[in-house]
Amino acid sequence: MVTSPVRPGTRPWSEHPILDAVRDLGPQIVAYGDEIERAGRLPDALADALSDAGVFQMYVPRSVGGHEVHPLTAFAVAEELARHDGSTGWCAQVSAAVTVFLAWLDPDELASMAASGPLHVAGSARPLGTADAVEGGYVARGHWNYASGVRHATWFLGTCFVERPDGRKVARSMLIPTTEGTIVSNWNVMGMRGTGSDDFVLDEVFVPEARVAQRRWIERRHEPLYDPRLMMVAAWAPTAGVGIGLARGAIEALAAIGGRSSAGSPVPLRDREAAQEAMGRAEVIASSARAYVVEAIGAAWEAVCDQRSVDLEGVVARAQLAITHSLNAAVQVADLVFHAAGTNAISTANRLERFLRDAHTAVQHSAGQPVHVRAGGRVLFGLDPGAVDPTREGPVTPRP
Repeated sequence: MVTSPVRPGTRPWSEHPILDAVRDLGPQIVAYGDEIERAGRLPDALADALSDAGVFQMYVPRSVGGHEVHPLTAFAVAEELARHDGSTGWCAQVSAAVTVFLAWLDPDELASMAASGPLHVAGSARPLGTADAVEGGYVARGHWNYASGVRHATWFLGTCFVERPDGRKVARSMLIPTTEGTIVSNWNVMGMRGTGSDDFVLDEVFVPEARVAQRRWIERRHEPLYDPRLMMVAAWAPTAGVGIGLARGAIEALAAIGGRSSAGSPVPLRDREAAQEAMGRAEVIASSARAYVVEAIGAAWEAVCDQRSVDLEGVVARAQLAITHSLNAAVQVADLVFHAAGTNAISTANRLERFLRDAHTAVQHSAGQPVHVRAGGRVLFGLDPGAVDPTREGPVTPRP
């Protein structure tokens, strides 16, 4: 267990140069919107701009030149991006989520990786590969789907099953240069079309032992961002940001067409009681979900920083509840404003239908699933959250 965490500087989480940079990028992201949808990936120029702003390095350890931001800073960055384009926010959140695994690597190897260029990680914690132990490391093979942003990433996180000497299989997360794998172009979906979440394939690739996530390295770290107790809260804080950003974007898209009439009525949308009520309800849902995220994640962060053990499990459970709720709230908001817009909503000339598709796609992510609501409910009843996967060594997602 990590002990005596070092609290980062005193700058508020809502004030960070990365946040300033993504706010400035807003108009550019909107302008790229149609190209992102058509190409099924972020344009190279936009990906480069996000990397230059530090978006893909938000959770890279400060010890190797990363930003190691507060989870709520990562939340706010993803929120701002998704407010303009869901796919852009999604690529940012996925990169942040898998980047936390870097803290589980040999520090010397991590420094060597950082010296070779920006640490932009894509990948998956799902064990969809296998690996055989050999001298100095492993030979890995596997086929991972949903590799969001992999075309712009420099490293891929692939989790593989490894057989231990006693015959037991465990899952180990490994970092592999993206140049050593093959990208399969097959991302054809309803929403989040621009995330480039194609498949990634490894075929007999050697992975040094030092690039395999191991408990002994995280036990030596003191940064609160990488505390295992905060693992999924930190990883999914920007996922919540995507949810709230999509909700906010949908509300703004409805406001932008408020002066229009529709096929069913010549009365402008903003003058209709039904549209006014929908707008009000959407605002309440989005703002209350955001407030819950900020309060709950902030409380979990403070508890870990201050090393409070009293009800830490309950504090973390509430943060995970807030994250799951944010993605489901985005669906509620998107549905409300879509129907309030009438026939205007079905036109690709405005962004309402895109926010609807993106919200319904985003909630299918593991972070949006009811399992986390049930786990949180168990903790609030005074029970344990449920058994974790016994086959994993390293970061895990609690499951009931």
